[in-house]
Amino acid sequence: MAVAPTRNAFRPEHRLHAGAEYDRAYRQGVRAGDGLFAVNVIANGLPHPRLGMSVGAKTVGNAVARNRVRRLIREIFRHARVELPPLDFVVSSRPGARGATREAIIASLDRLFAVAVRKASTDTARPGAGPAKASPKEST
Repeated sequence: MAVAPTRNAFRPEHRLHAGAEYDRAYRQGVRAGDGLFAVNVIANGLPHPRLGMSVGAKTVGNAVARNRVRRLIREIFRHARVELPPLDFVVSSRPGARGATREAIIASLDRLFAVAVRKASTDTARPGAGPAKASPKEST
């Protein structure tokens, strides 16, 4: 018997795959952050939002802890996806995420997604939204 796909499945088209997609969000997107996570957001030109994650060992800990945090991030995004506009979301962990409770992670990401969406909708004409500027090191 075949199992019908769920509406909220986290499918490959809902993920960021290429490093260039992450770089674009980091360099040109808007950021919202707190002690647990930073969320970079940029328009993607697709009919749905996508998620990318950067959960490092230095900020979260061993593989078990990192995978727990990644599962929670995916789950929160999966449930929020139907209400999110078509943006690329890149979630980066910060040291406060180490040992954070499930409730704290959920509250943090719910708030950061809302703040990032609000910033992205009001920041469409900001100067940094164009091509990435060269850093001072690159200009010499």
